[in-house]
Amino acid sequence: MSTDVINVEQPVKGVKRRKIRDIVLRLTKILAFAGPLTFMVAGLGSKLGLWSWKFGLGTLSQKVGPALLIACGVFAVLAMLLSLMAPKKGFFVGAFALVIPLVGLGQLAGVKNKVTSLPLIHDITTNTQDVPVFSDAILSERGQVEGVNTVDYAGKMAPKHEKDADGKPVMALVSALQSQAYPKVRPLILSASPDVAFGQARAIAADMGWKIKSEDVNAGIIEATDSTFWYGFKDDIVIRIRPSEGGGSVIDLRSVSRVGLSDMGANAQRIRIFLGKMSK
Repeated sequence: MSTDVINVEQPVKGVKRRKIRDIVLRLTKILAFAGPLTFMVAGLGSKLGLWSWKFGLGTLSQKVGPALLIACGVFAVLAMLLSLMAPKKGFFVGAFALVIPLVGLGQLAGVKNKVTSLPLIHDITTNTQDVPVFSDAILSERGQVEGVNTVDYAGKMAPKHEKDADGKPVMALVSALQSQAYPKVRPLILSASPDVAFGQARAIAADMGWKIKSEDVNAGIIEATDSTFWYGFKDDIVIRIRPSEGGGSVIDLRSVSRVGLSDMGANAQRIRIFLGKMSK
């Protein structure tokens, strides 16, 4: 009798295990697809105005997306373990699915490290003592954005990556934080006349994909806006071209993010690329 019972129970247990394995495999496939999709939807949805950038970045990309990646990793490992039962099935599916959260979480860790390694600023200029200013047209556009960053520069403060004895962020001048992080972001002096430099600057700005908002040859001012592909973040740029005391031109730039605390070095990188093209 006992032998017959064992023979009957074993196939039943095998069927149940295979059903569990198949369910885990399906969930693994779903999560492997849903994780990356969440990040793409978060970025594109924010850009298209389907929801706010705070929801897209703060909720979908920083909470929902990572949670799905972790869940995918857990189910992928479980799928690999369950695949060892006979008949063997799903090991390579689990292994492939495991790569997705490992890569995704690795990239998120890299972003986090980059944020902590750079100052929490979003207003970068080549001249912190004589800052280029924006026109009323740009200020009007910025004024329509909820939670927009100020463009007032004198005495502008930002938090450092440290806290005082009370646990509050230590504040410092934005100009000082910029000088420490981006010491090579400085005015560019060219031998070309201001008129020639203006034409070059206008062409380079357009070539870099910036949307030109205003230009004044007599004042030597060009204003533009650059938008990111993901989330549609907008940064406003002002280019100022003035005669140099020794002849030629002095080129100054300022690039300011409309929203967000840290720009992850985007504004400084934009200025460096532009000046690099101007100096060729």
